[in-house]
Amino acid sequence: MTKPYVRLDKNDAAVLLVDHQAGLLSLVRDIEPDKFKNNVLALGDLAKYFNLPTILTTSFETGPNGPLVPELKAQFPDAPYIARPGNINAWDNEDFVKAVKATGKKQLIIAGVVTEVCVAFPALSAIEEGFDVFVVTDASGTFNEITRHSAWDRMSQA
Repeated sequence: MTKPYVRLDKNDAAVLLVDHQAGLLSLVRDIEPDKFKNNVLALGDLAKYFNLPTILTTSFETGPNGPLVPELKAQFPDAPYIARPGNINAWDNEDFVKAVKATGKKQLIIAGVVTEVCVAFPALSAIEEGFDVFVVTDASGTFNEITRHSAWDRMSQA
């Protein structure tokens, strides 16, 4: 049985920007790199325009994943920023989940790098906890189209 259509409500939505890090962005190949980065920043602009609570998170910043893209940090200087030194799935990080729940929103707009891990894992975990999840596909990137479509299929089945 499929889940009924849920309309996105800006009054009940928060934006989660997951692992948009310099090293990870260099791996994105399913969309042209400059276009991808512009899409991510445009999503940030929309979040600001609609005054949506926004949470930034990164994993293994001191390693090859690299730091958060500086433009996102500049867009959201006061947003909760959760560094996850040992959690692949952002939803496994207690501080991240607390920040999400502190928004009081039940609809989560998620984008990240890489789609099949950093987007899919927290999206599926949030769905399991009763959140409505909306993945922004053009602000999420991965290695190739096959991997992207597999990730989308997995999330769509939830």
